[in-house]
Amino acid sequence: MTEILRDRGLVLQTFDHAETDRIVSLLTEGRARLEVLAKGARRLERTSGAALDLLNLVEVLYYRRRSGLHLLREASLIRSFPKIRADLPRLEAGLRLAQWARDLVPREIPDPRPFRLSLSFLLALEGGAPPGTFLCAYKIRLLSVLGYRPVLQGCLVCGGKEGLTWSAERGGFLCRGCGGSGEEVPPRVQRTMEALLRLPLAALGRLHIPEDDLRTMDAMLTAFRAAQVAL
Repeated sequence: MTEILRDRGLVLQTFDHAETDRIVSLLTEGRARLEVLAKGARRLERTSGAALDLLNLVEVLYYRRRSGLHLLREASLIRSFPKIRADLPRLEAGLRLAQWARDLVPREIPDPRPFRLSLSFLLALEGGAPPGTFLCAYKIRLLSVLGYRPVLQGCLVCGGKEGLTWSAERGGFLCRGCGGSGEEVPPRVQRTMEALLRLPLAALGRLHIPEDDLRTMDAMLTAFRAAQVAL
């Protein structure tokens, strides 16, 4: 018997299917990443089409099927994020957040943490949080929630804080004395990454991080993801 389920979710991606249908990737509270087939969603007269815009928070009612895509029955808009959409840096941060969630969060697991984390960061961006800082913090925290937390407090072998390099393959900072190689990471970057992981969201908004440091941390996290996460 087909099961009917209700859930809340963030729209991560949509793409066309057949003549009038759309496949929707959602980050849900109840079942993490979920993909559903929205039949007829591309018809203008269907209200679910507008509800399923990227980044929207929606309530969905769907038929859960044992094989193939689940079938969307109804999608209702809970809230959109107009201030994110109206500001290019915020929109870029929101879309990159969605991309990381889509790529990293496993399908259909009963873990609400990725959804709650993502929603809290979208709400912060909507409320005026600095997009570069919050996107970097989101990436660190999403990796941590999914079990890939990088070692940020110091050298992953000895705990030292001098002469640190970034070892994506080993999983964090590594000092020269413990085999670290490559360019040394400035101490302020190490301290900033640790703060991005641990500070409350309200405190993150008070950080003033140079753009060069944000680019450096973004490159470090991208390398870490490539080395640690099997996609």
